[in-house]
Amino acid sequence: MLLRSFIICCYLMGAYWASYHFPSLKMVFYPTLGAFSFLFMHRVDQIKDVGRITIGAIIAVTIGSVMYSVNHGAVSFFLTAIVTISLIQLFKWNAAPILAVSFVPFFAHPTSIWALPSAVLVSLLGLMVSVWLIGKVEQMPVISKWSEALALFRSKVTPTPVKKEL
Repeated sequence: MLLRSFIICCYLMGAYWASYHFPSLKMVFYPTLGAFSFLFMHRVDQIKDVGRITIGAIIAVTIGSVMYSVNHGAVSFFLTAIVTISLIQLFKWNAAPILAVSFVPFFAHPTSIWALPSAVLVSLLGLMVSVWLIGKVEQMPVISKWSEALALFRSKVTPTPVKKEL
């Protein structure tokens, strides 16, 4: 898990750095990317599921962008929420960040209808590549032995919880 955390944090740092230093990449980093990262980090072995969630996020942010471009008000926000929740249930995407990313247009105020969906697509594809890389690195024999040794060391160092009797 340490390797996964390190790679994901490096990716998030890179996305934040790029969005901060290059105005054209301003929307590549958004707080929901952290939630997607944490979710994907625990699904390294399920790359198809990660792909489905990514597609769901692209659809949701596109719906949010279209609704925001039609009207900036509460009714559009409500319609975005109800449509996105319905799609999550219909396709069994089982990922709360999908709903959260659909709301980003209402807070980021994109200049173009396609600016945010394309930024989310780029950032989530980069995250998928990172997750794929984690899966490949963890399959290397040296890394798997190192990971097992670290887990054994951690179990010896961590104190066992004391059970209190009533």
